[in-house]
Amino acid sequence: MSFASDAALYFALISGAVFFGGVLPVFRHWSEGKLPLFLSLSAGLMLGTSFLHLIPHAFELVGAQAGFYVLAGLLFLYLFEKFITVHICEADQCEVHKLGVSAFIGLFLHALTDGLALGAGLLVPRLGLIVFIAIFAHKAMEAFSLTSILMHAKKSRGLILLANAALLLAIPLGALLAYLFVGRPADPSAAGIAIAFSAGTFLHVALSDLLPEVHRHSRLKNEAIGFFISGLVLMGILERILG
Repeated sequence: MSFASDAALYFALISGAVFFGGVLPVFRHWSEGKLPLFLSLSAGLMLGTSFLHLIPHAFELVGAQAGFYVLAGLLFLYLFEKFITVHICEADQCEVHKLGVSAFIGLFLHALTDGLALGAGLLVPRLGLIVFIAIFAHKAMEAFSLTSILMHAKKSRGLILLANAALLLAIPLGALLAYLFVGRPADPSAAGIAIAFSAGTFLHVALSDLLPEVHRHSRLKNEAIGFFISGLVLMGILERILG
């Protein structure tokens, strides 16, 4: 399949996740009881994607320089969130939230870097599916977080739906930026930089956004650990199959 057809397929599936997490809660209550388990699974998938797939491919393409770009991706989101702090939690339960526009900008940036990772993955053999799984797994929670924040801030239903649409559109925008940066056929050096940078952003989201939120729910500690390990194991299995 071509870059465009693969990207369209994955975008359609991610759209379903955003609809489930960000749109449905506007019209009906979305239960949060098992949310930490999904966050745990997502954290495992993202860490596994970074360490077992993205980082090794980046080192193959650009050598030791890959470590610099991994760090750059991690620090990029970290420093941004020092000013616009957005975590996967509800506004009324998290003291570090900045509501409204700040929350939207932060999550939009997350989605843009997700799109960058997806686009870079689609330009390198075997990586597209891996990156898609990691993005798909946490996108519903990210959209739910945005909706929760905006509902808490008393924003209108129309504005909430528009914000989720923008969040979704950030993904193909990021993929397009990756396509323009990496080129077709893919330039190995540019692809390695994009993949390494994406790995850094995945590491930040998993370690700074997802896992800390999971730790807040001690009542589900054992189950959360199981889901986290399951995510890592799944990425390990895919590495063996696709590697």
